[in-house]
Amino acid sequence: MYFLSSKSVNLKVIPLLLTLLCAACSLNSSVLKDTDINELSTVQENTFVNEEPVYFGVLAIDSAVSVNERYGPLIDYLSSEIQRPVELVILSQDNQFTKVEEDTLDFITNNPLAAVQVQRLYETNFLLTHTRPKTGTKFSGLIIVDNDSKITKIEDLRGKRAACVNFQTAAAGCTFQIYHLLQNGFDPYKDFSSFIENKSQDNIVLAVLNGKIDAGFIRTGQLEKMVNKGLLTSLDEVRIIDVAEDNFFYSHTTELYPEWPIAALPDTEPDLVHQVQAALSKLAPDHPALAKLKADGFVPAVDYNQLHDLIETLKLKSWDAGNNAR
Repeated sequence: MYFLSSKSVNLKVIPLLLTLLCAACSLNSSVLKDTDINELSTVQENTFVNEEPVYFGVLAIDSAVSVNERYGPLIDYLSSEIQRPVELVILSQDNQFTKVEEDTLDFITNNPLAAVQVQRLYETNFLLTHTRPKTGTKFSGLIIVDNDSKITKIEDLRGKRAACVNFQTAAAGCTFQIYHLLQNGFDPYKDFSSFIENKSQDNIVLAVLNGKIDAGFIRTGQLEKMVNKGLLTSLDEVRIIDVAEDNFFYSHTTELYPEWPIAALPDTEPDLVHQVQAALSKLAPDHPALAKLKADGFVPAVDYNQLHDLIETLKLKSWDAGNNAR
């Protein structure tokens, strides 16, 4: 390395050299900003990467891709708010129970029927309830047929082919409609010519349109979601059977039931429970994460006794687990 001195360099040249050095510094700085901004952002965002992850389970009613699209931004928001990595765990109708039993989750959100069943079995703690634009904390089930079908009433379903999500644990994708049919003198297990499970509500609707089944069970909002995704051309492609006469925003078949709750597992750290509950409660209705979720916020958990009654009446999974969760 060479060092400059007044003996080796004309003093008049020094200002020029300083100017060139400053220019070089500025050049290096601008190159850093252009090429390394993503790396710098990653370091800043992952300052809590060594913290113990928080596992947030979400039940899939159509596909893992859909769950990621809807809940991914909310998971990112929670991670930022509590300054710990939050990992999305996508659950099926079956493993939503085993994951809780194995104590591999910290929080879970699933349909209210399964949520109450899990609560009855494993004493989870309901914290919040989803609230949706125009429908609040209520939703319902639909029985749909193709718009060209000759089926117009419940009695016309006799001898027909039908599908729902899961006989034991799906709420508006199955058991709400089963209960409604039983109340109207129709036993779906005996009076359909075939009655099968299909894990995806998207696929149930498409099966109705393709003629693979005659009737399908889905939740309110499902048809509108499929139109928005381009899976349906319009709502007029299907028809709803035995439409309820009320002022609810969506046309529907069954009674109205409480929306999906968010619950904490019994062993989740109390401080963490408080942090997550507070973070979700303060979300503004116009927050981008809620837009993706098709929700406008979360409210303190509503009364779910209606689901306890349904479970015990139909003797569904957990029906004999006792009433400790009520």
